[in-house]
Amino acid sequence: MTNRQSLLALFPDLDPAAQADLAALLQVGSYPAGHTFHMPNEAGAHVFLLQQGRVRIYKLSPEGRALTLLVLHPPSLFGEMALIGPGIHDTCAEAMTDCVVARIEREALRAFLSRHPGAAIDLMELMGARLRTMEQRLADIAFKSVPQRLAALLLDLAGDPADGAPPATLVRYTHQQLAEMIGAYRETVTKALGDMREANLIRIADDAIVLVDLAQLRRLASG
Repeated sequence: MTNRQSLLALFPDLDPAAQADLAALLQVGSYPAGHTFHMPNEAGAHVFLLQQGRVRIYKLSPEGRALTLLVLHPPSLFGEMALIGPGIHDTCAEAMTDCVVARIEREALRAFLSRHPGAAIDLMELMGARLRTMEQRLADIAFKSVPQRLAALLLDLAGDPADGAPPATLVRYTHQQLAEMIGAYRETVTKALGDMREANLIRIADDAIVLVDLAQLRRLASG
């Protein structure tokens, strides 16, 4: 995905000249899986634009347990807390795969947004949608069982394909990664996946999870 394509997807109201101005601010780099982009309590000097790969946003408990709040796919902005107030991050951002990510300096982006209020509104809408997603995930952890949360997560990762569509194939996540996305222990997720497999809701094929019974998975996810 090119710089222009990423920016157009995130800021659809920008005119070509503004897109070119913003694209000129991007510093594109390649990062290996496991790279940490920011940690809690760090001052954010950059906002990041994911162009290839996957990045997870997560929090750590005092005991060191991770809770994945979001798994980002291109094109996605992250590290946006750098734009607010003192710009202190409250989450961790880590590459789940090898990634191509563009950095934008905090002050340069703030100046750009002040010149282009339409882009600032687009950014506010993106941040609002992300907040709603995280709030829903936390509500699910509080009120739903592990099988319900896992079914909802698998549907979400697959893009919740329509009934009658070909089964959705997911890049395999480890049981630990899935557990961290739903606030559960790995052993509990392993058992839940085994139960789903025995019930023919999913199958494992060629290093991927295939969703087989979408209707039943949706019923399970909704409780």
